[in-house]
Amino acid sequence: MRTLFFIFLLWNVTALAQDKSLTLGIPYQVKRVTSIIEYQNFVQKALKDAGFESRIKVTSGKIPYDEMLSGGVDGILYDDLHIKKDRKNTVSTSFPLINTRSRFFYRKENPKFKNKNFSNAVLAELKGCVSSANKIIEEEALRRKLNFINSNSPLQSVTAVLEGKADYFIAIEEVGKSAVNSHPEAKNKIVYSEEVFKEVPLYLTFHKKHAKDMPKIERALVKNLRGDLRQYPQISENLNKDP
Repeated sequence: MRTLFFIFLLWNVTALAQDKSLTLGIPYQVKRVTSIIEYQNFVQKALKDAGFESRIKVTSGKIPYDEMLSGGVDGILYDDLHIKKDRKNTVSTSFPLINTRSRFFYRKENPKFKNKNFSNAVLAELKGCVSSANKIIEEEALRRKLNFINSNSPLQSVTAVLEGKADYFIAIEEVGKSAVNSHPEAKNKIVYSEEVFKEVPLYLTFHKKHAKDMPKIERALVKNLRGDLRQYPQISENLNKDP
């Protein structure tokens, strides 16, 4: 009887520990794009304040949203709510964690952009590049009938422009900036447009089994959004400080 009691106790302690751990899916390995690292750190700190340890998992070519639905990860860090399927099986924050925007990035000596004209008429004659992870940006590029290729990460987009495979790439501004700054050949060569391509709000989304935890997770997020953001210099400007 005593043995059964300890087994039961151990099972409950193990289950509790599992409940306090969350795995967050991202589409590609992030090592050099500091704005993404800052955002991950921000979310992980807030989750820790809510009582959850979290880890980041690269979904290795699989769409993080699909991995969440199948149970491969508990949630996804970057959700622009573009994907509509099976939303009944997910739960998202009631407010965006970050309100940002996408811009054009291009070589500053490129004569095609000497007038800084990014009209559809000009872009129709050029080739762009969009990260396959940015579905809301990809959808807008398709809507405008732009000619573009897909990349697997921001750094691949930078490389595509440097190697002449694309005239420009479109990315979330802080991600594009930090990707350019982290590339030794791109810094001071690739610049970005003042013109906004698409507004991009980003939410934190979990599988619906975590719905009961969302109130305390949101409270922790609000606390951190209204706190000291100096440790996130690349993203602090666009973090939602008044959720």
